[in-house]
Amino acid sequence: MSRDNRQNVKWVEGVRGVASFLVVVTHLSRAWDYPLFWPSDREGVPPRLLQLPILRLPWQGRIGVMMFAFLTGYVCAIKPLRQIKSGNTSGALTTIAKSAFRRPPRLVMPATIALIIAWIVAQLDGFGIATRCDSDWLRGTSVKLDGGLDVEIPRLFYEFQKSWITGMPAYDEHQWALLPLLKGAFLVYAVLFATCFMKTRMRIFTVFVLWAWYWCSPQLKTESFECMFLWGVLLNDIGGEPDFREWVNSRPKIRRAVQSFLIILGLYVGSFPEGHAQWAAWSRQLDSLNPYLFPMGADPTKRWSSIAFHLIVIGFWLSPSLQTIFSNKLFMWLGRNSFAVYLTHGTLLRVVLVRFIYGFSSAPFSVERPEKGDPIFHWIPRSQNWFVWAVAIPVWFAILYTVAHLWTTYVDSWCAKATKWIEETMFEQEENEKLGVAQLA
Repeated sequence: MSRDNRQNVKWVEGVRGVASFLVVVTHLSRAWDYPLFWPSDREGVPPRLLQLPILRLPWQGRIGVMMFAFLTGYVCAIKPLRQIKSGNTSGALTTIAKSAFRRPPRLVMPATIALIIAWIVAQLDGFGIATRCDSDWLRGTSVKLDGGLDVEIPRLFYEFQKSWITGMPAYDEHQWALLPLLKGAFLVYAVLFATCFMKTRMRIFTVFVLWAWYWCSPQLKTESFECMFLWGVLLNDIGGEPDFREWVNSRPKIRRAVQSFLIILGLYVGSFPEGHAQWAAWSRQLDSLNPYLFPMGADPTKRWSSIAFHLIVIGFWLSPSLQTIFSNKLFMWLGRNSFAVYLTHGTLLRVVLVRFIYGFSSAPFSVERPEKGDPIFHWIPRSQNWFVWAVAIPVWFAILYTVAHLWTTYVDSWCAKATKWIEETMFEQEENEKLGVAQLA
């Protein structure tokens, strides 16, 4: 192995593609089969196949957002750490400054375009079926109009503001994670800036202490975001050491045993249910460990998912074979389109897939208003024909990834060009850019 500071980082793009797919799958589960988040449908009832440990992991999906957070930390740290390790600290500081500048527009611009599209769809009653269907989750997450354009236009600006203050825009609630991801990128930049002059081992130690500090915090979602951001920085820094890689790769049998154990253990503990843990022996066992592993007041479901991904990603990180698999063309393509999938799937789910499942008419919806008592809502029933589901979901996935590919090709590339123009307008040119490469040569 050549002794340089480069490591295989292509696999993170493939993992990003898997993360976006898991996010989509879990939203399908929330919409139409919420008991998949429990160890069984009811207490005392045997679990279904997809409710068993490990098999249940893709459907409950909490791990998908954590994967995005880890990858944010990992990717943001790649170039600065590489420059720091090569002795080019001034170059690393320049990279951190420019990356910090680019991050907001690269997130805000495409997200805002997706929000405007969702707003237009809402004005055309595109979410009408979703707001009247028999899925509680779809009705609760689909926007309802507050009035005419005189109300809805100001509301659009208000919801845009909410996107980057509270992270919960009504027109597309799935954008809630973008604000924590933006904040997390700046956490990474601040950590790299503060530690860039440290020795490698001291920097690793400092990042680990900061990770442990966040893990001990009971604040909401620190295990899903801050811990994941810092774990990405930590693994990138350690993996960038040639001596460490040589030491690991010189012990293939031990490495394979360790990575297999960590991945299997991670898949098992990550199966911890979102509710009713007492309904199964395996989840009761995990639940009994909560007081010993988590600070008081922490969310055990997210904590177990966080532990799971910490373990699983170490297994991937140690495995050249898995890294090669996730670096192939299919996973790389999924990864390139992952952000577009995240931005567009919510609207496509509530506009296209619901019409495949419920039909195009809202006529079955009605409300009874008895003289006494609350109104009785008769929601639009879902199709009971299994063939409809077997055709609708694959066709919808094909539409989703086609739209995502077009989004990446045209919308995202335009946002990248716009960001570059803004950067060139606002930044001072470096000396070599002023003189030109030819003159310097």
